[in-house]
Amino acid sequence: MTAALGAAALGVALRPGAAEGEEPRTDSLQDAVDATRDGGTVVIDRVWNRSRPLLVRRRLTLRFASGGALRMTADDHGIVITASGVRVVAPVIEGIGASKRGSGHGIVVRGTRDAPLDDVRISGGTLKRLPSDGVHVEYCDRFVLERTVVSSVGYAGVLLLGVVDSVVQDTVVSDVRQPAGLVNSYGITVTRDASATVAVARRSSRVRILRNRVSGVPLWEGIDTHAGDAIEIRDNTVTGCRVGIAAVPSKAVGDRSATDVAPTKLSITGNRITRSASLAAGSGILVSGSGMTVGSSLPRATGSVSGNTVTGAGGTGSAGVLVKLTRGFVVADNTVASSVDDAIRVEHSNSAVTVRDNRITKVTGDSVAIDVRSGGNDGTVVRNRIDAPARSVRVGLRFGTRDNRFLVRGNDFSAAVTREFAHGASIRR
Repeated sequence: MTAALGAAALGVALRPGAAEGEEPRTDSLQDAVDATRDGGTVVIDRVWNRSRPLLVRRRLTLRFASGGALRMTADDHGIVITASGVRVVAPVIEGIGASKRGSGHGIVVRGTRDAPLDDVRISGGTLKRLPSDGVHVEYCDRFVLERTVVSSVGYAGVLLLGVVDSVVQDTVVSDVRQPAGLVNSYGITVTRDASATVAVARRSSRVRILRNRVSGVPLWEGIDTHAGDAIEIRDNTVTGCRVGIAAVPSKAVGDRSATDVAPTKLSITGNRITRSASLAAGSGILVSGSGMTVGSSLPRATGSVSGNTVTGAGGTGSAGVLVKLTRGFVVADNTVASSVDDAIRVEHSNSAVTVRDNRITKVTGDSVAIDVRSGGNDGTVVRNRIDAPARSVRVGLRFGTRDNRFLVRGNDFSAAVTREFAHGASIRR
């Protein structure tokens, strides 16, 4: 291990009697990081066994060379960053395992509500066998994670909390275990601290989730945002997850049974989502605003779901694409290649919703192409089509209650046994 100080280099000696790679009592690796001047570089070029985090408390570059790694021997974080302007290049971090519930993350970026960090970048590398999260970020502006491989984690591959103007791109997340004691888990999640109001604990906003590959989250969600604002989820591949992509509200302060902050200005586009039949029922794409009841006056979700391909989603309470409690939302140009029960489900309380130009190729189970399931919905259903053999879908467009008002025009449901079932809904042509 060397620490580069401008054009010069500083060699760091181990304490007498310590084997190479052993964590000495005086922690010479931490000493080298602490001794590096602002803007300098620390190079890790061998394996270090550690029982405590490596702390990065000033602006510097931490670079892992060939053969360099941190191997954790206790349930703790690998690296904790509390300074702006930090770069971590090609990190290699191995935890103690992900099969039992733990708290250790691979890399933590830790700002605060009152003093967010700025301009932290993690590039490349591999993080694996971590009890909790691969990358865990709290309150950071302009955070970038790119080309990193995260595998075998307990809770989340990547967790962003209160993060603004940031990006996660070209990263691979796989094998999220959700061990006993955890009620959910995520490949990538963009969230907020719901223990305080948004005036105190800000939402994550203007975050882009681009071209990532997420697989193996069998008990929960591949990509998620809780109450995010202007979150773009684009061109990702999600496989083997119970729910592919979810955009949902955050819990109400002091009442975990209620929600009060909705995701807004969403853009979920160009993603490929495949779910296997062995998993519990789950939607390919799920969008929900705040509230629980039909017609709730709480904040609604806004944005669009467009140009996605969903294969194998659905089942009880789910669909290929499901939206509820939205306002002005657009579901357009998606392909539901196969689903169970409903291909596209407009659940309830969707005001001025647009469902247009979607292609549906196979629906099993209840076999409904577009299901306006409950009430409190109004909008348009136009130019959608079932691209499948004749009579292979039971119902093309179904309205579940009278409390729905829609313009319906230019759809091709000729492959359905029953093209439309109005159930007393108000339909304009």
